Order: sequence, then C-alpha cells, then structure tokens
Amino acid sequence: MREERNMKQQPNKRKRTAKSSAKQAVNGKKSSNRSKPTAKSVNKKPQARKNKKKQVPISKRKKSIAHHKPKKTVYTLLFNVIFYGFILFVVIGSIIFATTKNADKSVLGHRFLGVLTDSMVPRDPEKQKGGFHSGDVIIIKNIAGNEAEVGDIITFRPSIKSQAFLTHRVKEKLDHLGETKGTYYITQGDANLAEDVPVNEKQVIGKKIIVIPKIGAFLSFVRENPFVSIIFLISVFGFITIIRYYILNK
Repeated sequence: MREERNMKQQPNKRKRTAKSSAKQAVNGKKSSNRSKPTAKSVNKKPQARKNKKKQVPISKRKKSIAHHKPKKTVYTLLFNVIFYGFILFVVIGSIIFATTKNADKSVLGHRFLGVLTDSMVPRDPEKQKGGFHSGDVIIIKNIAGNEAEVGDIITFRPSIKSQAFLTHRVKEKLDHLGETKGTYYITQGDANLAEDVPVNEKQVIGKKIIVIPKIGAFLSFVRENPFVSIIFLISVFGFITIIRYYILNK
C-alpha cells in the first residue's frame, strides 16, 4: 500500500515541477522582452523627436503671418499715398502753370509765378531768409491787402493798372502816408540797396509761401510745347511706376 501511495505522489510531483518550470520559462521570456527593446522601438523614438523639432505648429505660423502682414500693408499704403501725391502735385502744377497765361487767375487761392530777376537773392542769408533766384518758381497765397506783416515777402503791382508783378520783402508797415489814411508798405528787394516806392494795400496780391528752385526753364518749355510735355510726363510716370513695382515685388 505504501508503495502504491508513493507511486501516486511521484507523478503529481513531476507534474508540479513541470508546471513550475513552464511558468518560470514564460516569466523569463517576458522579463527578457521587457529588458531588451526591439530595434523598431529604438529607431522610432529619435525620428519622432526630430520631426517634433522641425515641425512648427500651424497656430504659431498664422500668428506670425498675422503679426507681420499689417505692417507691410501700412508701409505700402503710406508709400502709395506719398508717391501718387507727389506725382499728382508735379503734373497738376505743371499743367496749371503751362495753361495759365493770365497771371490774375488763381487755383484754390494760390498762384504760380516764375522769377525773372535776382532782386531777391539775399545779401545776408542769415538775416534775409526765404529769398530766391531767377529761374525759380514761387507759390503765392492770396491775402487781403492789410494782412501782411514786417518781414513777409509780398507780391504786388508796381501800380494799380500794371499787369506786371514785383515780389519783395516788407520793411515797414504804415497806417497812413502823409495825410492819406490807409495801409501802406515800404518794400525792398534783398539784393537791392534802395527801397521801393510805397505800396498801397490795393496793390497787394499775395504772400510768398513756397519756393520751387530751378524749374522755371522746365515750366517755360512746358508752356511752349504742351503736347510734347504731356507725352514726356506720361512716359516718366510710367517708368517710375514700373521701377516701383519691380522694387516692391523683389
């Protein structure tokens, strides 16, 4: 009987030892799989890091574009306003000066007059400011006869019936001349040594506000050759426009 029991227990022990050895083998494989990473997992991690470094989030791209775009549009708009404003000023001023033969006509209260003499070339530039030379163009603002002050450069007629103009500096302002009441001016050219004949307020046309140097000859040519001048101005305008778009697109 004892021998039979021993024989029964021995197969059970063998089965237990077989099961335990099988479990150990399975656990060993699992531990070996955990401890040794596969080649695929090792290769995937660095690639993912590299891609993360290279890629920029779309939201940041949109923010950067939105941040820089308004500046470009503002600068472009400002450049267009200055550019086209200057071109229009030159073209309109040239046309007005070329087509206006009557000096009594004014545009928006202003006149364009060409300088023919050097009577306003300053002898002392530090004290005599605002002088000009022959060949320059001056822009005159229409004023009432009694509005000029000492130091202003005024345009007036030498006599009430005169069609010519003089533009000299006011040296003295009087409220009467002899026994005659009214506003009178004592004027003198900056380059002249003698004063002019006293000027009545009715002879005053306007006051000089701007000097455009050395374009008198150009405007005289425009006046004498209007059609050639218009073609020339259009060509220059087109050339400048092409250069402008080339620079901006570059």
